[in-house]
Amino acid sequence: SLVLPNITFIDYVDDIVRVVEKETAQALEDMFRAAEQDGIILYGMSGYRSYNIQSALYSKNVKSKGKAHAARYSAEAGASEHQTGLAMDVVSSDYKTLRTGFENTEAFKWLQDNCYKYGFILRYPNGKEEITGYAYEPWHYRYVGLPHSETITKNNLTLEEYLKSY
Repeated sequence: SLVLPNITFIDYVDDIVRVVEKETAQALEDMFRAAEQDGIILYGMSGYRSYNIQSALYSKNVKSKGKAHAARYSAEAGASEHQTGLAMDVVSSDYKTLRTGFENTEAFKWLQDNCYKYGFILRYPNGKEEITGYAYEPWHYRYVGLPHSETITKNNLTLEEYLKSY
């Protein structure tokens, strides 16, 4: 069931994309709280997206940037991880846009070192585009739960590699 996690969101984000699965919400709350204790202020950007929202987003990307670009950065409706309610786009108080520059922030470094402890993985890592089928997204975190998140992170795997080998 989808619930609203008790985390801070970028203020202009529509309420409809703030929800995630219940277990994911709890893990997000724990992770955001831990980050804050370490002086890192994280913001949620986009969690669950319905088929219709994803369809509109994909169409908008195709129109504005072309089909090839859209296919690398957004999934067609029915194929997005956001539709599972297990993913959240995460940014920070010092970097509030979904751009690769997020990788240069303290928040990203913190997430790299800690997200697995809360059951999350960086879903589309740099250099793994051929495997995931998507461009590098330093902001996109997927809940897989422990111990899976730890195994994936410590072995520098993608979810695809993990599922194939385990």
